Amino acid sequence: MTSPQTTVLLLGAGELGTAFLPHLSTLPNTHITIGIRSPPKYTHLQSANISLTAIDLSSPSPSLAKSFSAYDILISATGFGADPSSVLKLAEEALVAGKIRKEQWKGKLWFFPWQWGVDYDVIGDGQGMMPLFGAQRDVRNLLRQKAEASNVKWTVVSTGIFMSFLFEQFWGIVDRSKEEEGKVVVRCLIDWNHKVTVTDVNDIGRVLARVVAGDVEAEDRVLYIAGDTISYGQLVDIVKRVSGKQVEQEAWGLEHLKNELDSAPGDGIKKYRLVFARDGVWWEMSGTVNKALSMDMMDVETFAKSLFSR
Repeated sequence: MTSPQTTVLLLGAGELGTAFLPHLSTLPNTHITIGIRSPPKYTHLQSANISLTAIDLSSPSPSLAKSFSAYDILISATGFGADPSSVLKLAEEALVAGKIRKEQWKGKLWFFPWQWGVDYDVIGDGQGMMPLFGAQRDVRNLLRQKAEASNVKWTVVSTGIFMSFLFEQFWGIVDRSKEEEGKVVVRCLIDWNHKVTVTDVNDIGRVLARVVAGDVEAEDRVLYIAGDTISYGQLVDIVKRVSGKQVEQEAWGLEHLKNELDSAPGDGIKKYRLVFARDGVWWEMSGTVNKALSMDMMDVETFAKSLFSR
């Protein structure tokens, strides 16, 4: 007898959501529905086992919960720009959806909240600077307290920052603005020994597919993955090796980062830099899911080589 099809609702079709699709779509007997506000803009993503549906995450309850309850797996890839209240609202809707499924004699809803980043249990709200991070921590606590009674199982996948982000000009860590002069500036947060965990978005999708396939114990827990965990000193060495440029170093210590934020208290990037100068932004590779699954991942040096060869 044929086993029932697994249905997945993927919220969001941005950089991360689209990176998930090639890997989730290869899972056997699985259909993925992408929930976005304007489906006509994303028809190019449709295939035999990928469809589109209109979902407005600002819709009042319980309309979202009713929509969510029709699926076995709910994956949030809504992006970093979410309002702090929206991530908690989404988790609450998922809990209601689980209860609806229970009333309909369906299995648990498996919920992957938007947690594709740092360790929010450790970093919290960044000492009051990052309400969104605090809301992410609150989502974890809510799920720990109420998911079981709500017919929901959950999995958080902590990825560190996206690898491409480490090299973005606006982030300021690898500054290529003087590249035509043969120079690259590499900066550190706090000191050169401070570390950061980074993962390429394609690799996040690869690991997610293995998790959904049941290749790792994932129910009601936080999983850690990493393409690489490096110190800023190691980042300097990598840029020196692959860029062929003169590399200048500049340390952004805690006092400098605080002063920068004081000069522009509303600047979100400066808030991020100060928060990333604290704990909760890196973990050892040895404790990651990808290490346990013996998966080869994109590391920083390989990514940097491709970047500087363009």
